[in-house]
Amino acid sequence: MRPGSLPWLLRWQTRWAWQNLSGGARRGLIVGVVFAVGVGAALFFLLRSLLAGVPLDRPLPDAALGPLTLGLVFVFTLMISACVTAALEALYTRGDLDLLLHSPVSPRTVLAARALGVAFTGALGSALLIVPLTFLLAVLGAWRGLGLLGWWLGAALLAATLGLWLTLGLVRVLGVRRARVTASVVGALLGASLFLAFQLPNILGLSGRGDLVVRLLEGFGPGRGGWPERESAVWWPARAVWSEPGPLLALGLGSALAFALSVPLLTRLFVSGVAATAEGGGGRRAGRERAGPLRFRPARQATLLKEWRMVGRDPELLSRTLLQLVYLLPLMASAWRGSVEGAASAGIVLLGASLASALAHLTLNAEDAPDLLVTAPRSPAALRRDKWLAAALPPLALGVLGVGLFAARDLLPPGLALALLGLVALGVAGSALLVLWRPLPVRRADAFKTRQGNTLGQTLLTLLFQGGLSVGAYALARGQAWSLAPLLVAGVALAVAYGGRGSDAR
Repeated sequence: MRPGSLPWLLRWQTRWAWQNLSGGARRGLIVGVVFAVGVGAALFFLLRSLLAGVPLDRPLPDAALGPLTLGLVFVFTLMISACVTAALEALYTRGDLDLLLHSPVSPRTVLAARALGVAFTGALGSALLIVPLTFLLAVLGAWRGLGLLGWWLGAALLAATLGLWLTLGLVRVLGVRRARVTASVVGALLGASLFLAFQLPNILGLSGRGDLVVRLLEGFGPGRGGWPERESAVWWPARAVWSEPGPLLALGLGSALAFALSVPLLTRLFVSGVAATAEGGGGRRAGRERAGPLRFRPARQATLLKEWRMVGRDPELLSRTLLQLVYLLPLMASAWRGSVEGAASAGIVLLGASLASALAHLTLNAEDAPDLLVTAPRSPAALRRDKWLAAALPPLALGVLGVGLFAARDLLPPGLALALLGLVALGVAGSALLVLWRPLPVRRADAFKTRQGNTLGQTLLTLLFQGGLSVGAYALARGQAWSLAPLLVAGVALAVAYGGRGSDAR
């Protein structure tokens, strides 16, 4: 029997990437198609007005190269973020590489298949935007816009190359465990980098923020604001989208060459990283164990420390939490200056509740050794209460810190600060209780993937509870008389969840 070839490995890698993106269910495909149709309908009217005065058979004017380049940079950063996540999953999470590397297949072939799978994942994530946009450009008669597909494929290869270098380089410097966490955080920051760039004047509180952004956009173009002329490589991606032969060929060949050269150069790092994953850092752990005697802690303290260690090692949770903080940063900055009344209250409540929900899903549902917990010298109910407490304490501390900071700047009156503390505590405790009462056990590695089963009711209850508390906090800070109505909705959602709680949570 012949060993598996690159096409054979790539076929299974592509199938796995597609199932991982869509959850292996027809529902994921249907949602994607509906989203693509909606995006296409919105883009049709937008493109028809934008292309009204543009000669479609000629190169793009200089005025269009700047905005188009910014849009391509935004999509490319999202692709890099997706490729970093896919590289972590393909190289260090799936757990099948040790078996593959002991097979007759060469490590370079295995890495090439995984790298192409990473590129496929990066391209697939943006396909719901790129494919409808290209189709609409063709329908509107802009046949030169088909170059967008060439840019898309080249950008996917280049994003996969950068993602692999970043991931494997971090493994070499930091080790597998720390590299997984660091790469996830870096990927999240890359995905939000352009958002932060546009919101930087708002965050810094600069005067004339809208005019400043407009001036920056107007100054970004060929021959303007110190930027190079049209022939510079800076504008090649935008020109490649409009099917200019030279830039399109250079982008495609350059991306393919960088990808092809990176695979053999990264093979040694790839093999050493897989070996370190298989060993699990046993030497370092053994050294720590020899450093001192065993220490036994009280049962609750031991459970809390164990859960917090596992949370600190979860890269997916850290990246999600960081993105939540990043996207709330402009709102909180405006509230810090007192320019958005009530935004601080709603933001703090929403952040604490959503973080508690994510932590509770990880501590309560994603338990890889439930059989060991059954044999523990504690009752299952006590263990679940401790796990609930481990999920609730960190976001509660974060909420108390936020309320304290805003109260210290006299942005919150003392009475409102106390009421907001109560809402933060209710949001954190209730969001974790929703997970405790309606458990959905999953593997820790699959904790944040598309969940199977009927979760629509759980999702609706969570949205009603967290949304009701956030709107209520906003209305309460604004002194609105109807602030009790959304709080009542949140209470009803919590009561419904309590009435339908699972048998193991009673």
